[in-house]
Amino acid sequence: MYENSDGFAANLEDQSRTFSRVNSVILSQQASRFSLPFDVKDFERMTPRVYLEKFCKVNNRRHVLYKRVFDKHKDNEGELPFKFLSDALADAYMRTIDMNYITDVINLLDLPTNTKLTLSEFEGIAAFSERYFFNIFTRQENAEPQLQKDVLEKLDFASINWKLIGVNISPTLRQILRHI
Repeated sequence: MYENSDGFAANLEDQSRTFSRVNSVILSQQASRFSLPFDVKDFERMTPRVYLEKFCKVNNRRHVLYKRVFDKHKDNEGELPFKFLSDALADAYMRTIDMNYITDVINLLDLPTNTKLTLSEFEGIAAFSERYFFNIFTRQENAEPQLQKDVLEKLDFASINWKLIGVNISPTLRQILRHI
């Protein structure tokens, strides 16, 4: 059970239906484009935070949304403190995503609690969270074509397991790549 935006308790099945409502963000895999480094050995020196910042591009509409949310929660130094990350992600989805799911995403990132994020880091994290939630709440076979991944991204990630053979990648980053 969780409390939806109307203030009423609802179960998990009802939550997946909230994305068609007017007051929510429609989850899409085309709102961002994830790529891989040319040399996959670069993953050996990369944290999830760096990967999401450097290898994720968001479309203009999401950039505006994420910037608005980031600006609302940033501190005087122009960075987003870790303690406000969950609220910022909740705001990005107009509070339609249960905080347990948001906490799951944040835990995957393996960030220290004293972390401060830049806008580009937040955009990568928010884009990853959208992919994560898309995979939870949308059945791939029922997903509309305009919401699915870009063809180039599908090709990049189609053979990810083969590409990472022999690469000493952190378990956290490997798990994030699986969710993308």
